[in-house]
Amino acid sequence: MSTIGKNNKKPDESVNQSSSSNQSSFSNYKWWLASFVLIIIISFIGQRQINNDNNNNSNIKSERLFTLDELQTFTKDELYLAILGHVFNVTSAPRFYSSTGSYKFYTGRDASRSFHTGGTSSEDLTDDLTGLTDEDIAGVYGWLTFYKKQYPQIGKLIGRYFDSNGELTEHFNNVLTSVNIIEKEKEEKARFEKQWPPCNSEWSHDAGRRVWCTEKSGGIERTWTGVPRRAYDSATKTERCVCVQNTNEQNGRFKQYKDCSPTSVECKILD
Repeated sequence: MSTIGKNNKKPDESVNQSSSSNQSSFSNYKWWLASFVLIIIISFIGQRQINNDNNNNSNIKSERLFTLDELQTFTKDELYLAILGHVFNVTSAPRFYSSTGSYKFYTGRDASRSFHTGGTSSEDLTDDLTGLTDEDIAGVYGWLTFYKKQYPQIGKLIGRYFDSNGELTEHFNNVLTSVNIIEKEKEEKARFEKQWPPCNSEWSHDAGRRVWCTEKSGGIERTWTGVPRRAYDSATKTERCVCVQNTNEQNGRFKQYKDCSPTSVECKILD
């Protein structure tokens, strides 16, 4: 009986030992896997930080502040120009900016004013925008946007638009103010034209001028046609034709065309 009992216990002990061994191996595997994943994550984070540091260092190195004397030296092998204090490398376009190019006057200087006037005199080839309107200045800023898309910006010009630390000056903030004013005016015009779209218009020597409204006149698609009315633009101090949907809600803002039916979608302008 004693022998049989001992023999009967051995298989259970063997199973328990095998199960314990398997659990231990599985635990070791889980620990190894977790450790491996942790090492991968730490390595990834470390490498990412190194890349970020390298990028930051690269940006710092690529940022260059030019004096006007320095900028004036880049008119031969390397071609640089500035607009609103932003310096661009235009070496890739020698047919425009080299000594024989059509835009050679811009190389080696900030000729922001000339981007509006188109002149090449000393009064034009300057970064001074004094006397220009908000719309004029916004146009110059539009050229800056173009150059940012077309050529690599390599630095800033110390002077009117950037100080010796590369920080924006009050002059550049004034440029941004003008740009914002014009943007708001454009938004207001877009809202106006959506409500009162421009008329179609044509002129001929024999028939004179004709204005008319359609569901697509003025490039504004809509579900109504409207009738032509005279509207005074206080911004440009000119009169223009707009299509009015409800003639009963004009509130004196618009005027009818002379000798034209109030309900006609077309008017001939005789005066």
